[in-house]
Amino acid sequence: MGSNAADWGRGLTIKSAPLEATCQLLIETMVLNNSLMLLAVPSSKGTSGAAGSLPEQRVASLTDMNLLTRTLTHALYSDSPLPDLASGLGIQLAADACVFIGRHLPTGKITLTLWQPQTLAQVWQFCPNLSASLEAAQLALKLIREACRAADAEWQQALERLLSLGNGGDWLREMRSHYITPIRASAETEGIVLLLSQEEHSGRTLHPALAEEIGALVALAFHQHHLHQQAQHSLEQLRYLNQLKDDFLSTLNHELRTPLTSMMLAIRMLRRPDLTPERKAMYLDILEQQCSREVTLVNDLLALQAIESGSAQVTLSPLNLNHFLRSLATAQQDSFDQANLSLHLELPQRWITVETEANNLSRIFQELLSNARKYAEPGTTVILSADSNSADPDSVIIRLQSEGAGIEPAELPHIFDKFRRGQGVTQRAIPGTGTGLALVKGLVQQIHGQISVTSQPTAQKNCWKTCFTIYLPHHAVKSLVTG
Repeated sequence: MGSNAADWGRGLTIKSAPLEATCQLLIETMVLNNSLMLLAVPSSKGTSGAAGSLPEQRVASLTDMNLLTRTLTHALYSDSPLPDLASGLGIQLAADACVFIGRHLPTGKITLTLWQPQTLAQVWQFCPNLSASLEAAQLALKLIREACRAADAEWQQALERLLSLGNGGDWLREMRSHYITPIRASAETEGIVLLLSQEEHSGRTLHPALAEEIGALVALAFHQHHLHQQAQHSLEQLRYLNQLKDDFLSTLNHELRTPLTSMMLAIRMLRRPDLTPERKAMYLDILEQQCSREVTLVNDLLALQAIESGSAQVTLSPLNLNHFLRSLATAQQDSFDQANLSLHLELPQRWITVETEANNLSRIFQELLSNARKYAEPGTTVILSADSNSADPDSVIIRLQSEGAGIEPAELPHIFDKFRRGQGVTQRAIPGTGTGLALVKGLVQQIHGQISVTSQPTAQKNCWKTCFTIYLPHHAVKSLVTG
């Protein structure tokens, strides 16, 4: 494709004042009725000229150009402004392809819009922070900033590669003329408009006023597109939050009522005059267990609220991690035996001392170990390990690994969200309110640590290996060898 720009946007030649008035009335009537009309009339194919230009066209006056932009403006009021404007512009200016490339400056997202005759305009979006979209975003940015001054072969190859990442760009090789104009009318968007033709025609420039109007329209279309996306995202977030609220209220209703129901039944049984001492002791145990369950639930909710409000304060002090984890494993051993699980502890030979808050750390691992008991496959081993972090001498790594029900990839980014529970846990009657892991993350952050989770399928069917990893600041790593 040649480098010369051409004279696009040329319209009807008006021969008399009455005819002009009639056409004006007709055009304005069609504009008011949201009708798109062809104001650009290409010249005959026999027109001579240099290769690489756009089709020669005639314009009667600036009034016709204003009518063209007024006609195209109606695309901005549609639900899909970018594809509607691209198709409208391509049809009006008799192009064989119309391409918009824009970069949203606040987010860095690249949006590509392509229209060709007899096809619906398509829109692709590339996010530079996603590895799969990185090449496309780089190519688009190169085109936006260099196409207006680059040699034809350079930007054509970049555009062909960019289109191939979307829906194929082989058709681009058939284009023989082009016009490129930048978008300068928006503080939030930078970009270019490309009009392409298969014909070779004489080179004239697009009227500056029309080029500016087209750039402004496309900038507004990009703005509308991003507003629409933000509205969609907000709507999805609202639906998600409403679903979380409904799920939480349903779960909380169950978790609150179940202990209360058990306690009420136990109290009624304790009132029976013929109750034996053994039965009385059993009902007292039930009453104590369910009361403890209710108190734990309320305390979790209060602790989560305190963490989120920033009112909870902790004081860090040195703690021997080896002793702490051994005591924790011993206290948890019976509950793991009852669940037909093994709890294996892996500790280094050296004492590890961390800078932490003992109550927070105890609450963190009680929740994680309880979580492992719920989801681990019976007969498997849960491994709790700790060691110095070779990659960061100022931290200690603690891992809790289990095999059983896994976390789906789509759920991983939300696993620490408040009131979020994995798919199917309610149907499997696994107790919980969805506050445990949110509380764990908040407590870890309080003691200046970090937590992450991975979950990968294993060779065993329906069995996943899940690993929670906690990084804690260490106080010192002593050279004393443990006995």
